Amino acid sequence: MKKLMFHMITLAAGFALIIGTAPMTNAATKVLLGTSQPGGATFEVGTAMAKVITDNSGGKITVEASVTGGSTANVRVVQKKGKTLGFRMGMATAPAVAWGQAGRKPFKKTQDVVALGALYPLTIVYTTFKTSGIKKWSDLEGKRFVVGGRGGSIYIVTQIALKHSGMFKKVKREFFNNNQNVAALKDQRVDAGFFFLNGGVPAPAYMELSRTLSGKLHFFGPDEATIKKLADGEAGIVRDVVPAGAIPGYNKPIVTWGQMWSLMTTSKMSNDLAYGITKALFDNHKQITKYHPVGKYITKKNGLRGLKKVKIHPGAVRYWKEIGMK
Repeated sequence: MKKLMFHMITLAAGFALIIGTAPMTNAATKVLLGTSQPGGATFEVGTAMAKVITDNSGGKITVEASVTGGSTANVRVVQKKGKTLGFRMGMATAPAVAWGQAGRKPFKKTQDVVALGALYPLTIVYTTFKTSGIKKWSDLEGKRFVVGGRGGSIYIVTQIALKHSGMFKKVKREFFNNNQNVAALKDQRVDAGFFFLNGGVPAPAYMELSRTLSGKLHFFGPDEATIKKLADGEAGIVRDVVPAGAIPGYNKPIVTWGQMWSLMTTSKMSNDLAYGITKALFDNHKQITKYHPVGKYITKKNGLRGLKKVKIHPGAVRYWKEIGMK
């Protein structure tokens, strides 16, 4: 009897040891999410989405947001290979995803990038001091103009707009990130610069700028003909209007262009993981507003906006078909 008990105890101990040392097949898959440069709210929104996906994945997915260079930089970062890296995905504007898929500038070759869904609108306007003499797009001729920061998509679309309007060689283009742009505008080291709103609300750095210089700034967009060429020629770009009062201290509507932020990854992400991420986010999109107000624009209804000319991951397509959106 004693021998039998000893034998059973030994077996039980061995079995427990096997369980304790066996790989955890049900461990959550870690996904790193690229966002954008500081001062633009993208990192904050990305952090909110990461929490919602993680909390609603049933313990299968853990998403961690990180600061990056922005849209085009994120398309590049998901191409990187390495055993130490988790599955990669990023936030990028619809035009940036389309450029990557087509191998268009700023990319030198076709990128392995596919969308999971559209997020919220990014609306771009341009600003200057009221005393600068710049009232409209054509007044930028001969001026020092911040077109955007390299790594994002704003600087690319702004330069396309300059080309469409015949202004490309007539302005002195500067490439500053958000914080550099704001500082240069405040100090009047440049004549005009870019300014953007997420879901109709100025990004943090620009909210501060408009409040600090309330009543002293003038805002404008490209001319209508240029906006139409942008919308007709670039995937994900639309004519947009910033309502009067959306920017502190400015009570006139601004006709300009906008684009949709999107969530993207590569074709190497498994269909099940892509489906799980998309479902966890969009089935629970209302939770995002607990962490960031822009979350109210991240909805199932907006989930494919601006992605008509963009390839979507098969796993995400499965989700959009299930809810009747595809």
